[in-house]
Amino acid sequence: MERIKKAELKQWAREKMKGVENCTFPSFLPGLAELDEDGIRWDVNMAVKHGFFSTLAVTECGLSFEEAKKFLQIVTDEAKGKILVSTTLLFDSFEKNWEMLKYAEEVGCHLVLFGYPPSFYPKSEEEIYKITREMCDATNLGIVLYPSPQFNFERLHPSGFNPKLLARMAEFDNAVAIKVGEAGLAADCARLFGDKVLVSNPSERFLPMMHKAYGQQWIGAGCYEVYQSPQTRGLVNYFNLLMEGKEDEAMEIYWSLAIVRNMFEAQHMQTVMLGLYHWNMQKYYQWLVGGNGGYVRQPCMKLLQHDMEPFKFALSMIGIEPRQPDEEFYIGRVNYAKLRGVSPEE
Repeated sequence: MERIKKAELKQWAREKMKGVENCTFPSFLPGLAELDEDGIRWDVNMAVKHGFFSTLAVTECGLSFEEAKKFLQIVTDEAKGKILVSTTLLFDSFEKNWEMLKYAEEVGCHLVLFGYPPSFYPKSEEEIYKITREMCDATNLGIVLYPSPQFNFERLHPSGFNPKLLARMAEFDNAVAIKVGEAGLAADCARLFGDKVLVSNPSERFLPMMHKAYGQQWIGAGCYEVYQSPQTRGLVNYFNLLMEGKEDEAMEIYWSLAIVRNMFEAQHMQTVMLGLYHWNMQKYYQWLVGGNGGYVRQPCMKLLQHDMEPFKFALSMIGIEPRQPDEEFYIGRVNYAKLRGVSPEE
């Protein structure tokens, strides 16, 4: 892949980071001992069929460090020429974050979602700035800043991440975007340095407001398959209409998705506010609309039938027929097809 010059990354992002970015999760062979390369490649191609502009390779759900690198290599290889790829820097140490940052550039990743190890306990904002600057200076990849409250920086600023500190980071040549989950902080970031980086609030509910007020042009990364199938493309279509200035048509689709929006938020927010992500539920959402599915390794949250059935009903209410049978999900669509001697396309 031809590497964009560092000084040109901000302009590149304004041209290329438009639309919806989903997540690609690891898939495993039966028994979960090894990565399922065919299943991973299936999900990358499914992201393309959904119309997403980029996919985030999620490395923090049950992988060894070497498996995380292998997983990212598979995703970037399958994505070449089809879709952009980002990945997470959310490992247990800065040493591993450094190593993955270098590897991501080697295998052709475009962007990294920049995080901090859970044991990182900075005594000052300057300490946060210094390590972030060092790592950003060491790569030519585009950096997506990620001021998550899960990093426990609220002792340094009540927002959880001082907007003025983020404004300094936005000056880095390769700081191209920022993912901000808290609406007030997103608005403050857009006000202070929206001319420097692309501000994204990942909550689909706020997208019409964020686009109209602050020009949000990308949303991600998240499990946005909950709002669409490759055939319907609900979220992708209404976001495109917003960007084309066709607000009446966009909002018709927005309101048609209310039942899945409410169901997804009720299920998702139960865990995310505790600092946990329900990887199996997110993979289940994807499987229902064509993804590979399959369980991730323990420790993980368990998938329960009383959570599965309501979401199937919600999908049917917006005209999407959810995939059956559920037993296929548990080992993954590609593995299930191989066991039955049929094509996973069926």
